[in-house]
Order: sequence, then C-alpha cells, then structure tokens
Amino acid sequence: MTIGNPAETLTYMRAVRLLLGGYGAFSREKRRETNVAVREEILRCGNRVRNHVENVHDSAYRDGGIKLARACAGAVEEVDALRNDVNVAETGGEHPFFSQQISVSKKTIDELISHDLRTLEMLVKAVNQSNELEKEHAASNTEAAITAAKECRQLVSSVRGHFSERRSVLRRIK
Repeated sequence: MTIGNPAETLTYMRAVRLLLGGYGAFSREKRRETNVAVREEILRCGNRVRNHVENVHDSAYRDGGIKLARACAGAVEEVDALRNDVNVAETGGEHPFFSQQISVSKKTIDELISHDLRTLEMLVKAVNQSNELEKEHAASNTEAAITAAKECRQLVSSVRGHFSERRSVLRRIK
C-alpha cells in the first residue's frame, strides 16, 4: 500500500504501532489497553470523515444545494452509526474483553490483529474519500461531489459491516 498524504501516514503508523505489538504479547492488561486504543483510532478516523462531510453539508445547505446536502447528511448518519457501533459493540465472550480468559491462542490474536488492521485501512479510504468530497465541492463540481458523498457513505457502511465481523473473532476468546 502506497501512502501519499500525511493523514494516511499518521493513521497507518498508529495502526502498525498498535497492532505489531500483538496485543501486548498476550498480557491481559496490555490486550485491554490495545483494544481501547484500536476503538479510539476507529472513532478518530470516523470523526475526521464526519468533519469533512459535515463541512460540505453545511456549505451546500447554505448555498441551496439540497441534493448535495442530502447526500452528505446520509454519510454523516452512517458515520454516527459507526461511532455508535464502536461505542456499544460487544467486547468478547460472556465477560469483558480479555478480562477472564486463561489463555488465547496466537492464531486468534493474529486474526484479531489482522481484522483490526483491515478495519483501519478501510477507514483510511473513507477519510480519503471525504477529502475528495471537499475538493470537488471547493471546485464547484456538484455532481462529482454528490457522487463522492455517496461513495463515502458506502465506504463507511462497509467499515460498519467489517467491524461487526469482529464479534466472530472475539467469540473464540475464552
């Protein structure tokens, strides 16, 4: 994956730093900390997407661009739903995530790390799309901006679906 802009680099480096540690080398306390850090990074990326889209929404609404404002509103709603999913998501097993298990297989931890990294990579694409939306709006290219807003919503929706699959990995943690 080539990284072109600084926002991508920062997100990618945070993800690598968080995930290469392997959830704290299987230390229960470190795994909890890393789980929180991954969730916070997902929320930070979601907030960046929301801020970009909301800027275009507000500007389009003020300018009378109702179609663009509606498309942006849909993307904002999807980001809000993602943020809610992350905040209230199941954290694994019958007990709080990583709190009661005796051991976790390296394979399960590796799957969780891989899944979280893919989630963050997908979110980077959504951030890039929200940046593209702002560029198209600034260039007064309304049709391209509407398309970008719809694509941004679709990307965030895909992230939501992918994040919900995390539950199946967490179920294997005993």
